[in-house]
Amino acid sequence: MMLVAEQRPAQVSWLDHELRYEPNRRKVRDLIRAGAIGEVRHIELTLKPYLRGDGRPQPAGAPWTWWYDGDQGGGILGAVGSHLIDLCRFWTGSEVSRVAGGVRTFIRERADAAGVTHDVTADEYVSGVLTLSGGAVVTLTLSSVAHHGPGHLAQITGADGSLVLSGEDRLEIGRPGAALEDISAADDLSGRTTVNNMWARSFVRLARDLVATIGGARPEGEPAGFRDGWRTQRVLDALRAGDGTPLD
Repeated sequence: MMLVAEQRPAQVSWLDHELRYEPNRRKVRDLIRAGAIGEVRHIELTLKPYLRGDGRPQPAGAPWTWWYDGDQGGGILGAVGSHLIDLCRFWTGSEVSRVAGGVRTFIRERADAAGVTHDVTADEYVSGVLTLSGGAVVTLTLSSVAHHGPGHLAQITGADGSLVLSGEDRLEIGRPGAALEDISAADDLSGRTTVNNMWARSFVRLARDLVATIGGARPEGEPAGFRDGWRTQRVLDALRAGDGTPLD
């Protein structure tokens, strides 16, 4: 009897934290690792107003969709905050050890495209202060109801300088007492995806890396796994719980 070995595809378990594959956010990781700004002291992350997939601000009067239903996974914390929390871990190599903050829903009802009114049960605003195990402090502010703002903005402050991410494709570095210098990485996929934003382009890179890894290659990037997802989910749960200390 001839025994034939059955070939099985590689078992790979990744999460779609695609911003690990965005060129400038990946460059931040490389610069921090190389000591370009010294020990990281604090990270500020904001998104206001919320930007839609086509890059336009989400209007405050947007119609109800699943995005406003907590049971269907809606809300800005899960949609954007999860990725930004993962970036903090990715950049610093540290875990979140303490969480303070909370979420809010301001517009309690929205009508859908057919005019039917629904309760809004998903978060529209997030404010949090996270302490990392390495000692750095993270402030997080996200809003899908803000009328104005800079869009995506991140500033990483170290002992020897700063890194500033503006919008989706600009990265600057600054030394103490000196002006910021543009060190943005080129994005060879810019304008080549149907939805032309950093999320779509980064997902293409992640997907290509996943296909190659299933084929037997080593990952070209540093993808997030299930443990990364669990670590991030703990932070999301703590922010949603919003257990603060009441004052007189």
